[in-house]
This record gives sequence, structure tokens and C-alpha cells, in this order.
Amino acid sequence: MSSFMEAVNADKRQECNTSLKDEGQARAGSLPEIASLVELTLIGSMTREQAILAVDPYSIGNILRDSETFFGESHDLGAPERLLAWSDEVRRLKVVAENVSYPLEQPDRLNGTSGLMLLRVDSWLESGHLKELYEEWALQYTSGRYRTLVHPSIALRERLMYRWKGHMETMLHHLNEGMLSIALVSGRDMPESDSLEAVQLTDLRDIQLEALFRASLTCYRQGMDHRLEILIPYPADLEEWSHMHDWIEKVAGETLCHQRRAVTYSIGALLSADASTHLAADLARCADLLVLDCKGKVEAEERPEEIYERLQTLAGCIRKAKPNVLLRVSGLTFPSDLPVLYRMNADEAGLEPESMPAFRLAAAQWELREEGRSPNVSKALPLK
Repeated sequence: MSSFMEAVNADKRQECNTSLKDEGQARAGSLPEIASLVELTLIGSMTREQAILAVDPYSIGNILRDSETFFGESHDLGAPERLLAWSDEVRRLKVVAENVSYPLEQPDRLNGTSGLMLLRVDSWLESGHLKELYEEWALQYTSGRYRTLVHPSIALRERLMYRWKGHMETMLHHLNEGMLSIALVSGRDMPESDSLEAVQLTDLRDIQLEALFRASLTCYRQGMDHRLEILIPYPADLEEWSHMHDWIEKVAGETLCHQRRAVTYSIGALLSADASTHLAADLARCADLLVLDCKGKVEAEERPEEIYERLQTLAGCIRKAKPNVLLRVSGLTFPSDLPVLYRMNADEAGLEPESMPAFRLAAAQWELREEGRSPNVSKALPLK
């Protein structure tokens, strides 16, 4: 018998309510050990909570990859997937997939998530499937060419829009009636004083929105209901956000016409971690949701505790202004970030696929310990 299983049996004999970590005992870190935990749970020898607390979250990603060899393309959940599904059921903090391949090539990467979030649309346009068509369309807006044009090419615009619509439809089909959150093209790399670039950005956002609304309407006609979240990226002030909000509603009306009610969408804001507390509070009162973009901020700081404190202050202002606004944090992807996320009272965390297994499990373990749930009390949910 392995040292891990000896620890589990010893823990059962003691009938104590503390987790294995609290007792300093071994944690499951291999596929056979996780399979044993799941089997013990299914036959009623231990509870789901005990099984969740008994696993090493930092090993679960490798274990999942190993399990593919055993379970292959089977529709039955393997032991690691089943354990992660249990952790999703006991966890309050929701997980949103982020920065997956675009269009989605591995739908299983969305397992355990409440949806998909796409924040880096600018980068995708410059390197993804629409790169050549996008560059051809953008060439119209170079200074020399644009002055000779009465109107940009309608044919190029339609080609770009319908190709983009096709990619959005692919995403929505893989989401299986889930949530798609997408930021408008930010144009952060464009010169602020260049009026020509401003015209290009407005046109590009118009194409993006029309493609998104048309894709969602097509899926609705096919019997699928999706929830869209449209994020206005990095507004300078409330006036800019309000202007963009009204413009989105205008595009929605012009695109969907009498079928507008068929597409469900909300409008939020994407804020950087160094946004002002005044702006964050103003946006919280008006927006349907807020997403704090922390990507690269913690790694760039010599003293990460300063950025953590900053994020907690921002979250506090947001909650004070509107307690029930949906608050999502992107960029805090490690289990070590969990204390900050819970102090921020975040509703959701945006994670890249590689970070998800460890984070999903570690967050469930954190909540089980912090909320004082007894590992000897089973959930009133059927074992799957």
C-alpha cells in the first residue's frame, strides 16, 4: 500500500474533520491514487469533500494528460475529470476560459468553465486566421490611399465581416449555449491624435459587432440560446463609456432590427489594474459587468503585494458603488493568487487553459477550508 493510501486510511480511522494538508499528510499526486480516491467516494467510504481535499492541485494538470492514454475518446468521465467536476459543484468562484485557440479547436478545454472570454482581439487580427484579409482591408486607411477614396471598399468590408461571422459561429457552437464575452478591438497601439486611425478603429469595431450579432442570430435560428458580453476596452472616463454603450445599442438595432430580442447581450467594461478608483466606481454604477485586466502586472512588479493591495482597493470601490455588479479578474492564474481573489470578493476568474485544472481544484479546496465545511458531510448531489 502506498504512503498516500496509508495516510487516507489513517485519516479515516481517526475520523477527524481536518484536511490532509492541515495534518501534514500526503496528497494524491498520481493517476492511480486519484482513481482510488474516486472509487472510495463512489462506494461511500469517503465523501466528495474528503476526496477533493486529498489531492495535490499542482499535479492535477499532468495527471489529466496521463489519463488521456487510459480513457482516450471515451464519453465516460475519467477519475481526474470526475474529481474536477465535483470541485466545480462545491466552488463559488466561477472560472472563465481565456485565450484559447481562435477559432476553438479543442472544445474540451471549456470543461468546468462558465464560458469563454476573448480580450486580445487586436493580437488575433494581426496573427490569426483573418490576418491577410484584415491587412488588405486596413491598407485602405493608409494616408495616401484614403485621400483618393470616396468610400472604403464595401466588398472588402463584407468579406471581412462574413469571415469574422463564421469564426464567431464556430465559437458559439462549441460553447453549447454558454456565455461568450468579447472585448471590442482596443486600438491601443494606434496614435491617439491620428484622425484617420480613429476612422479605421470605428469601422473595424462596427464590422466586429455586426459579425458578432449576426453569428448569434444565426445560432438562435438553429435553436441555440447564447449570452453575449460586450466589453468596452479601457475607457478613459464615464462619458467615453456611455458614448460607446449608446453606439453598441445603435449597431445592435441596425443589425438585428425586429429580431433584436432574439439575441441576449450585456455591456460591460474592461479596466486595467491601474485604473482610477473614481472611474471604477462610476463604471460599476452603469455597467452590467467589470473585468479587471491584471495580465503581466504581478510579474512586472518587484513587490507584487503592492499590486495586490491596489486590486483590493479597486474591488472595494466597485463593491461599495454597486455591491451586486459582476466582477471578473483576468491575469491572476495561480493557486497562490487565491487569497487576493477572495479578498477582492471576485465572482469569476479568467484563466488560460493550462492554468485551469490546478486553479479549479485549489479554489474548491480553499473554500472548503475557509468556509469550515466538514469533510465528513456529503453533498446532497447524486454521484456521477
